[in-house]
Amino acid sequence: MKKIIVVFGFVLIFLVGCSSDVKVAVDNTVEEEKNDYVTYKNNLQSVSEFTSEDEIPCDITTSIDRVNEEEVSYRAIFDNPKVDMYDIKALIIHDYFTEDIFPSIGIFDETEDLIIGDEEVKGIQLVGYIKTKEEIENLNLELRIWIEYKDVTGETKTIYYKPTK
Repeated sequence: MKKIIVVFGFVLIFLVGCSSDVKVAVDNTVEEEKNDYVTYKNNLQSVSEFTSEDEIPCDITTSIDRVNEEEVSYRAIFDNPKVDMYDIKALIIHDYFTEDIFPSIGIFDETEDLIIGDEEVKGIQLVGYIKTKEEIENLNLELRIWIEYKDVTGETKTIYYKPTK
């Protein structure tokens, strides 16, 4: 009986020790993702030169639509790549007050690829919401988009884009 209690005790200590290591690793990853997000957001807010529409390696479609009386949605869709784009990270922000995080891909979740002629991934969509009763025309909302991807040679490319209204 003593042997069973001793073995059980060792197993319990081992399990407790292992679970705390996993928690620290997960906490560090989340903290790094938050720091990356804040860095990307701050860079996008402060950038003053933007990539022209004809230099962007895919189509970017943006829209702002009323969802209900108290909310509008804003979205960006990336599709029809002109070059193969791997490990895409993207973020869309606006200049209207919000306490929500801005929509992103590849920061808190997995990156995506946009490959010419790929039937599996048709496009990437980022969607966010703003609580407001104001008419869309009166919002004067400025959207900004950051995209980072790798080309076929593995070189990292960065795009800062501000859609025209």
